[in-house]
Amino acid sequence: MKTRRGKGRWICWLSIAVLALVAPGILGEEPICDCARAGVLAFSSVRDGNSDIYVIHADGTNLLRVTAQETRELEPCWSPDGSMIAYQSQRPSWVIYAANADGTNELQVTNGLSWSPSWSPDGEAIAYSAGAAIHQVSLVSGAAELLTQGGTCGRPNWSPDGQSIAFHSTRSGNNEIYILRLEEGELKAITNHAARDFLASWSPDGQRLAFASDRDGDLDIYTIGVDGTDLLQLTNNDTDDLLPAWSPDGKWIAFVSERDGNAEIYLMQPDGSCGIRLTVNPGEDMYPSWKPIAEAADEPPASPPSGP
Repeated sequence: MKTRRGKGRWICWLSIAVLALVAPGILGEEPICDCARAGVLAFSSVRDGNSDIYVIHADGTNLLRVTAQETRELEPCWSPDGSMIAYQSQRPSWVIYAANADGTNELQVTNGLSWSPSWSPDGEAIAYSAGAAIHQVSLVSGAAELLTQGGTCGRPNWSPDGQSIAFHSTRSGNNEIYILRLEEGELKAITNHAARDFLASWSPDGQRLAFASDRDGDLDIYTIGVDGTDLLQLTNNDTDDLLPAWSPDGKWIAFVSERDGNAEIYLMQPDGSCGIRLTVNPGEDMYPSWKPIAEAADEPPASPPSGP
C-alpha cells in the first residue's frame, strides 16, 4: 500500500502563544494557513494532580473542569447532542459513567470492568471495551450486548451514520483497524501491516478513518479511506503522536503528542497542515473528544438508567 504524505505539513507547526506573534508571510513563500478554529473539546488531564475530565474551546479559551473526584477519570466521549459526557472512572475498578457537560447528575452506565466509551449517533447506546471484546449497553433498558470478539479488541468508535463501529484488534496477530457492520455482522479489515495500527476515529462524512501507527518506528497519525485505500501520513517526528479525533465540521484533527516533552493536545488540518498546540500544561493532557454540532431538531440522548 502506497503512502502519500500530507501537503504543507510543516507550514505552521506553532504553539498558540507563538502563533499570535507571527506576521503573515514570515515563514517564506508559502502563506500561513488560515488557522481560525471553532468547536469545543473534552479531554482528560492530570494538571491538578489527578486525572479528571476538562472542556476547552478549540481556540484555547474557556477551560472548564468537569469532574473533581478522588478517583481517575479518562477517555471522555460526548453525547450526540453535546449535553452529556461519558467517561471511564476508577472506582475502584474501571467502569463507565456519564454526566451533564458541566459535571452534574453523574450516573453509572456499566457494571464491571469497562473502558473506552463511544456514544451512538442516535443517543440510545454506548459502545465500550470490556475484557478483550467490544460491547454495547442500551441507555433505554440498561441491557448489555456483545458485539465482537477475537484477539484483543479495543477503542470502539461509532460511524456518523450509526451503521458501523471501527475498532482495533489483534485477531490477525497484531493490531489492525477493523470496521464492523452492525446490522449484517460483517467484519472488514481496513489495514494490513506488520506494525501496530490502532485508535481509529471517523471523519464526519464517514469516508475516512484517522488512526495511529508505528509503521515508521514511532507513533504517527495517518488517515485512510474506509475501503482500505488512499493512505495518508499526517505527522512525522521523533516522538509519539496518537489518539486522533476528527472535528464534527471535518476541518480539524485533534491528537496527542509528546513532541514538547510531555503529552499535550494539538490540532491540525486533515492534510497534516496548520499544526497548533492547544494545551500547555506540565501534566499530561490526553484523549481529546470533539463536542458534536447538534441539529436544532435533534432529540436529547437517552439518559442512562438510574442504577448500574
